Amino acid sequence: MDQIRTKNALKSSLNYKCISKLGLLTQLEGHQGCVNCLQWNGNGSTLASASDDYQVILWDPFLQKVKTTIKTLHRGNIFSVKFIPNCNDDIVATGAGDWSSHTYNVTTGKQLTSCICSQGRIKRLAVANDVPSVYWCASEDGCISQHDMRMSHECPHGKSKTTLVTVYGDLGKKIEAKCLDINQLRTEQLAVGANDQYVRLYDRRMIQSLSSFAVKYPYPKKYVSEYDAVLNDANNALQYFVPGHTHLNDNDPIPNRQKSYVITYLTFSPDGQELLVNYGGEYVYLYNLANQADNAFINIPKVMKVPRENGEGSSTDLIDDPVPVPQLTLPDKVVQLKLKANYLFEKEDYTGAIILYNEAISIHKCSVLFSNRAAAYIKRRWNGDYYAALKDCVSALKLEPNHMKAHFRLAVCLYELDKLKDSKMYLDQFTMKYPSYKTSAAYKYLHSDLLNAQSINDKSDGKKTRETLDTTSNVLDALHIEQTQKINVEKYFRNRAKDYDRRYYGHCNTSTDIKEANFFGNHNQFIVAGSDDGLFFIWEKNTENNLLILKGDSSIVNCIQPHPTEFLLATSGIDNEVKLWSPLPDDVDNTCVIKQYTTTATLNQRRMMADPFEVILRNMRRTAQFGPDSIDLAAIRDQYGIDEFNDCRMS
Repeated sequence: MDQIRTKNALKSSLNYKCISKLGLLTQLEGHQGCVNCLQWNGNGSTLASASDDYQVILWDPFLQKVKTTIKTLHRGNIFSVKFIPNCNDDIVATGAGDWSSHTYNVTTGKQLTSCICSQGRIKRLAVANDVPSVYWCASEDGCISQHDMRMSHECPHGKSKTTLVTVYGDLGKKIEAKCLDINQLRTEQLAVGANDQYVRLYDRRMIQSLSSFAVKYPYPKKYVSEYDAVLNDANNALQYFVPGHTHLNDNDPIPNRQKSYVITYLTFSPDGQELLVNYGGEYVYLYNLANQADNAFINIPKVMKVPRENGEGSSTDLIDDPVPVPQLTLPDKVVQLKLKANYLFEKEDYTGAIILYNEAISIHKCSVLFSNRAAAYIKRRWNGDYYAALKDCVSALKLEPNHMKAHFRLAVCLYELDKLKDSKMYLDQFTMKYPSYKTSAAYKYLHSDLLNAQSINDKSDGKKTRETLDTTSNVLDALHIEQTQKINVEKYFRNRAKDYDRRYYGHCNTSTDIKEANFFGNHNQFIVAGSDDGLFFIWEKNTENNLLILKGDSSIVNCIQPHPTEFLLATSGIDNEVKLWSPLPDDVDNTCVIKQYTTTATLNQRRMMADPFEVILRNMRRTAQFGPDSIDLAAIRDQYGIDEFNDCRMS
């Protein structure tokens, strides 16, 4: 057993060494346009690439030369290429911007089939290794289609018989499907990404049951047991996943300018237990399918032991008797990481501090580390940071229910996430538990901001309610009952969406809708993704920390595909070349490495931050109560949870 552990440790160490030495091996030249997609065959002996030049090139990656070139009959940019399984790697399928998908014989270059059923660009294909001669398409007409080469097929003018499922948005209208993937270990599982923030996970065996699934609000109590059985079938057929801060509940206020989302790529982990998703205008998120995470807002009452009714709750009779805080002894390495992180925090290097807290938490999970990392997120204020801080506060309180700093920071996060009633409730609970801190500056300003925001909301609630009711009435009058049902179904699954497990950031994904992210390493312990700045990023999966940034394109890296068995990466983007990356010898200078991670990540973050209009509104709200000559509330807000609140400084 010790020998096995030693061997695994050596392999892991070797992989990290390989990552640190990863550099450009060669450039494969042959395309005359942007290379939009890459695909390895099963054993990694062949790499297929397809381009705006309508060609598919098959490469020998080890001899670094062209095996064959297929001049396709497409008349639009090719966005996806796949080897058809169980065909000896002799057939490839392609999907393109001309609304068609084709299959070709690799040896002869002859077109075998063509389908023009789609009414939109085909952005991604998928195959299942145990399903021969079949491929699936995601197209911008909102349809996921299934194609079996063994069956004759004629493209009809109406709804295609190849359509497996249609993706609808919150208004009951079709939205563009952008990507899909099949779980190779459970090939009934089909994941779909579209022009919104929700990942849809279908069970292909049960998709037909969704067509008859009806949601009625409300339904008679006497039908509860019968209806619950129907709901269980539906939940087995379809699940939703979404980053918690991007999800709107039915009761949430609708923002004036809601951010648009698009999922540019998703893929199952090789072990089938995880789903990696790349979001346009956002980050790369990892969802754990085996141990699915609830939304952090749902978990708050569990750790705070707060009875809630319709999601609102009450601030009375909520306080448990104070419990002495346990004094835990941390491992020496964790103590050193914590001290270094605290030092960086005080120097306002919040990203550097977060990186060290990440490493410490991966070694030993304890409340103080989660709470300190939450403070760093609150101070940094990047997109999604307040929600990440909220998740950390929940984790800290789960480990230590009487963690004072985590409790206060939780109220801060809820305020920043526009959960005003909940923020007020937990702030009230905080002062009941810790009454001496009611005189602190941080408490006073958070309390004032909450009162001010609530006052503004109360003044506008009546008008907003009337407008909403009128609009809804007009819309429902104009919509068909079938569309109303689609809206209800969409709400049902969205409100049951599961949350992310980890997130990876530093890159920028705003310019293209085909940007990939993938697992890498012998144990899939790394995450890789391209970026709009011509770079690609490599993160450690468990800690979320960035390990390496490489210059991969003169403009944008879209595609990044790991070799199935070797420590080898293929990338492509706006340039006409395909690039291969492998570990370089120690005596070779790696000229592609970018060393300034924090600077690079900060610049990319600025490109993806919320628009200035939202910042202006927030500043107006903060100064509305006190006037233009009042104390600088923005500066005080910057201190929430840490400096102004003396006992909430770093632990």
